[in-house]
Amino acid sequence: MKKALVFFIIAVFAFAYEAKVEPFDIYKIKASVSGKIVKADKNFEAKSVKNRLIVKIDDKQNLIDLKNSEAQLKILKEEIINQSAVVKRKKRIYEKYKTLKTKSQNEKDLKFYDYIAAKNQLLNLKSQFNNTSANIEKLKDTISKKNIEVSGYVYKIYINKNDYASPGVLIADVYDISRQKLTIFVPIEEIEGIENKKIYINGKLSGFKIHKIWKVPDTQYVTSYRVELVGKGLKLGEIVKVELK
Repeated sequence: MKKALVFFIIAVFAFAYEAKVEPFDIYKIKASVSGKIVKADKNFEAKSVKNRLIVKIDDKQNLIDLKNSEAQLKILKEEIINQSAVVKRKKRIYEKYKTLKTKSQNEKDLKFYDYIAAKNQLLNLKSQFNNTSANIEKLKDTISKKNIEVSGYVYKIYINKNDYASPGVLIADVYDISRQKLTIFVPIEEIEGIENKKIYINGKLSGFKIHKIWKVPDTQYVTSYRVELVGKGLKLGEIVKVELK
């Protein structure tokens, strides 16, 4: 019977396994926000990059809104400083009036209402300041999500310039190739003490370490546990022999 195409298979020889060398991790980069694609640099495909902008969603209006909001925040900050001084002054006047026997209750009430009105105006300015600050952070977050920077091996960029991206649309596949990963399937009866065994690859002692052990039988290899090994120095896509001694 023809074997199914799988990345990892159990070898027929005892205590030895075959595994395909894979990237340590694969990241599927998806759009978080919507907008027109103004840049999709496919020159980065099949290259290792660090903090490089590979795709950009139109953020022109967001940048304008951010600039306006930051200017508004600066104005509000000044208004709050000035209004705070007004409140303090009106409070002092009211505190003075309310103890004067020469002032009528009506005069005292007017000073009180004047003080309260100034205080309410200050609270309103502070509320506007907080809302504007929150809006600025939201705009910055949106702009950041529209400028998709990645680090790693850019395997494929799926989107093109002038496309329209919606949230969840696949943008790119990026691989972490700083380390390599091997997956083997170890019989349940052989799993005991596996953490203490040395890992040989193609007959040579390797620097690979056990990264994960699934202590639940694999869905395909029902009598085995899935074991993930991580290390460096192998070629991606290579099929290697793994021995645990």
